Amino acid sequence: MTASNIFDRDNLEELIPAVWGQRINDYFKATMVAGSFFTDRSDELSGGGDILYTPVIKAMTVNNKSKQSEVTLQAADQDKVTLTVQTHKEVSFLIEDIDAARMKKSYSAMNQLAENAGFEVGEDLEVALLSLMSGFSNSVGASTTNIADSEILAAIAYLETNKVPGIHSGSVAFFLHPNVFWKQVQILDKFSLAVNSPVNDPTAQKPKGMLYGIPVYTSPNIQNVSGTSGYYNGLAHRDAIHFATSSLGSGGSKGSMVGSSGVRVQANYIPEYLGTLVTADIVYGVVENRNEAGVRILTKE
Repeated sequence: MTASNIFDRDNLEELIPAVWGQRINDYFKATMVAGSFFTDRSDELSGGGDILYTPVIKAMTVNNKSKQSEVTLQAADQDKVTLTVQTHKEVSFLIEDIDAARMKKSYSAMNQLAENAGFEVGEDLEVALLSLMSGFSNSVGASTTNIADSEILAAIAYLETNKVPGIHSGSVAFFLHPNVFWKQVQILDKFSLAVNSPVNDPTAQKPKGMLYGIPVYTSPNIQNVSGTSGYYNGLAHRDAIHFATSSLGSGGSKGSMVGSSGVRVQANYIPEYLGTLVTADIVYGVVENRNEAGVRILTKE
């Protein structure tokens, strides 16, 4: 018997199916860190409204008191911080019935796409919050250099000098781009050597994410310094930045839900298109509430 005339793949091509597997490669998503840390004022707008005022009380001056003389009266104008909640963002898509019927049911594609839409509008708020760190007037570092231990200490000193409370109680945190934390902070001997670590060798396990007893949050949503590849990292008290979302309610004909950070996802059947429209949206506002309660930390990429 010779090896000729044996079936190969080309001969059997019409009999070999191309199979769509059971799994989907969805895109990776960043962990939201800013929305769960900074001060959420949404409850104060639950009854309506799109502008929230926060009074700012100014410190008074201590004066000398001479014997048998009048006290020195003070009447400084007070101030306010204005949080405007008018930014409306949405992500929408529509799938007609005929195409929904054709899609593989195990993929649960409609639910997955709806979840992704909700994530994307929520991330818009996350970026808006982290972008405000560029406005802190207290600043250390440069967009052309690695972060230095001296700059970390200088940032902490800024807050203590400004009498910011709760620095080591969880009310203050560092926000660093992953490149900064892993490529710059973790190459500093003070933070990477086992002898200086409260845990076992940190090269063998994940660091606890603390710098001088202050929590560290990493996010790829840390913004670039304008015109450079450097980053606006930050050290901030949770009261440094405020945000609020509007209560949009629900009412989708095929269901609606409001998730974390005020993101609403609703589905409506559209007879004109014989399909289902899914929309995720959010109405939010962000504001730098206390400039003295934050420090921007500039670093290279």
